[in-house]
Amino acid sequence: MSEKEPNNLLAPLSTDVHKHQLPKLSILRGKSAFEQLFKATTTFRSGSILFRYCQVPVIEHTSIPKKNLQTAFIAPKRLGDAVLRNKTKRLFRESFRTSNAELHHFLEKNSIYLHLALIARYPSPNFEHLKSHMRKGLNNLIENLAHDIDTFQCSEEYKDMQHSPKSRM
Repeated sequence: MSEKEPNNLLAPLSTDVHKHQLPKLSILRGKSAFEQLFKATTTFRSGSILFRYCQVPVIEHTSIPKKNLQTAFIAPKRLGDAVLRNKTKRLFRESFRTSNAELHHFLEKNSIYLHLALIARYPSPNFEHLKSHMRKGLNNLIENLAHDIDTFQCSEEYKDMQHSPKSRM
């Protein structure tokens, strides 16, 4: 007898499914979170993507560990029909999932909690262009956050916090 050919309908051999998808906790949800995001935010563009983000204060009294980064993927109606908008959001999620490791490392290292919205400005011609725009945008985001940290550490408020008697206890 000869060996059987593998069936294309079989599940992949890898059991590490979580590595290949965004965790549900990392998706931005809730009306208040979106109101906060669109009220006091910083924006910049990278190709076909508009990045909108805001830092979130740490809630220390909750027992559930909060994710450092929660992301929303938005495709406005002016982009086209529902099929095109859904395809755009799928491409956004995949390019973000494969490009966000450095951002997660930076946020964990500096204990920053961030809400991020990735908004499509126009449909991307292909996945490779979108992925390069996503990488450039995420690197720009890291640079902006690092600049904000440096600016805060040079401010008088930070120096007062360092010299106050409560911080030495």
